[in-house]
Amino acid sequence: MLTSAQNLTHGHQTGVVRPARLSDSPIIRRHRGLRLATAFVTLGGSALVAGMSAGPEDWWLHGVWCGLGLLIVAPTLVTALKGDFERFLTDHRTMFIGAFGLYFLIGGLLLAVAPANLAEFSLSYYDIDARDALRVDAVNGIGFGIALLAASVSNGRFLAQQAWHLGSMSARIRTHVALFMLLVVSAAASVSVMAVDLGMQEAVLSGWTRGLGQLSLVAVLLAAAHRGRGESALRFAAILLATAQCAAGSLLFNKSMAVLPIAALVGGLAWRFGSRRVLPIGGVAVCLLVALLGSPLSYARNTINDEGGNIVAARMRVLAEGTTATDTDARAAYSTWSRLCYTPPQAAALDFYDQGNGGDDLRLIPWLVVPRFLAPEKPIITQSGTDFNEKVTGHNTSATGLGIFVSAYYNAGWLGTIFISAICGWIIAQTSAVCEALIRSRGLLALPLGLYGLYIAFRIDGHFVGDYLGAFVFVLFPLLAVIPFTRVARV
Repeated sequence: MLTSAQNLTHGHQTGVVRPARLSDSPIIRRHRGLRLATAFVTLGGSALVAGMSAGPEDWWLHGVWCGLGLLIVAPTLVTALKGDFERFLTDHRTMFIGAFGLYFLIGGLLLAVAPANLAEFSLSYYDIDARDALRVDAVNGIGFGIALLAASVSNGRFLAQQAWHLGSMSARIRTHVALFMLLVVSAAASVSVMAVDLGMQEAVLSGWTRGLGQLSLVAVLLAAAHRGRGESALRFAAILLATAQCAAGSLLFNKSMAVLPIAALVGGLAWRFGSRRVLPIGGVAVCLLVALLGSPLSYARNTINDEGGNIVAARMRVLAEGTTATDTDARAAYSTWSRLCYTPPQAAALDFYDQGNGGDDLRLIPWLVVPRFLAPEKPIITQSGTDFNEKVTGHNTSATGLGIFVSAYYNAGWLGTIFISAICGWIIAQTSAVCEALIRSRGLLALPLGLYGLYIAFRIDGHFVGDYLGAFVFVLFPLLAVIPFTRVARV
């Protein structure tokens, strides 16, 4: 395993690596992954049993479940924060576990321990009782345990070998040239995305275009992590790019787009200077940014239609107004904790499936391998969250995440939860192995394929087809395309 970002951006290797098993990671060794898997399957089963005898107001049971889950994952996350940041980059189970804790444990805990007004705010989306919450806990716990089991026993050796070959080819490109290429491609894609999302252009963007726009996050991370010649200039460029992307995300009223570039900057600095020195301060800065943007962006989203359109001037105006909106203004009402709580919409999804009104996302799977330019009539793969929100609220102006495990139940019941959770764990294992191989091969230009796995792991709050399987296709296609070239080289 490499020990610093310098090893990635300097030199060249030849030969074929024998990819290390994912279980060799010092953050989550195989036995630890299996213990975590067993613990959460057991915890999920206990929630299923408890829900059968609990009363509608026994929220303390849901609170105990979330608290026990946090106690189980805490040691792993603490180990990750103390360890080498590169280990975090190459074992995507760590991000997977952290995202689960954030959304389904800390977020879910709100309904049991938060002030009544916050709980009521979350329950206003879909009214549930403690028994419904425990049922959600059961699906999340069992699904998470199965996913961790699959991720811990899979090695990803085949795709890692293809990633090594791809990385070795891309390693021939100089660092500055590779970073410049990433910057240009991501900037072009980001401009296209912004033009459509701002309403300045009528078009349906392909998933590839939106995916390429995310390359800016990789460019920020790598530029901030660079060690050696020109590192100060590249680090300054990373700060400028992250700031510009944050401003663009704010203009689009998209908190994730505004925060992720700053998180990528923090990650790059942690890779360069060490996790212990950067992550505590950087993590606090990211959390503060999330809290500061919440109310202004909420006000802007609720006000922009009153301003007569989506023009840039109008968006800047309502965003500025949102920074001075008072707490009594309903348009600026926002709670970060409430936004992390997915339990009410997840309970709604379970109810819909049981009533015979579940999702039909699985029909979209064959379309994932078809480029939109070959099939203009291709359905919008990422429409599931908007369709679900319209089913619950009657409005299609926002999208609602369900979490990949509840999304599986929403589409195929318990059988789907078991099978799809295993697929999600397998995907996490593959992206981890790919990322490690790319870093070992010093394939800077190909590294976005590996780092994209971190984004996939973080989107545990999304939908299986659009946010996991569909995103994995972006990683899979370039790796499979390398196979003919590797065979020719062997001959």
